[in-house]
Amino acid sequence: MFERLTNKPYLVLGLGLMTGLLFGLGMTIGVLVGLGSRGGVRLELPETLLHATATHGGDTMAIATGPIDESTEGLFVLDFLTGELQCAVLNPHTMQLGGLYRHNVIMDLGVEQNKQSRYLMVTGAINARFSGGNIRPAQSIVYVADTTTGRFAAYMLPWDRAAASYNFAQANPMILLGKGTARKVQIE
Repeated sequence: MFERLTNKPYLVLGLGLMTGLLFGLGMTIGVLVGLGSRGGVRLELPETLLHATATHGGDTMAIATGPIDESTEGLFVLDFLTGELQCAVLNPHTMQLGGLYRHNVIMDLGVEQNKQSRYLMVTGAINARFSGGNIRPAQSIVYVADTTTGRFAAYMLPWDRAAASYNFAQANPMILLGKGTARKVQIE
């Protein structure tokens, strides 16, 4: 094949020039696109705000975080031994604990006395619409499930935005929103 091409030097020259021209054209397009992205036409994607919560559990305790309002986050803690669910809220003005909410989940989940349960806990977001008043639901719902029985419950906390803005401490019980069961068969 190379013998045929060496007999036709103009063909080899033409192929070389075409290859060089295509390579140069590709380089030119790459430079123009690169320069255009610095100050010219750019592709802009819409801003996406991320809202993350964290959850972790051990043998005797679980913790989760969730938004309380636009500028405040709460730390939910569930003690498996006592069934005590609490939420500590940090006041963004004072950087001190500005709220403490509590509720015991044992009765709601039908946990037997003197029987250690295993729980799962997560938070979910809610934007409840309430008219009037300073006390409104926090922007997080906390869900607790007893893995032994399959029963679960959802809780919210009443957040007083005015008290938070004036640095007043808040201590209220959490409110049970509802409960149910995920397991239809009793396991012994």
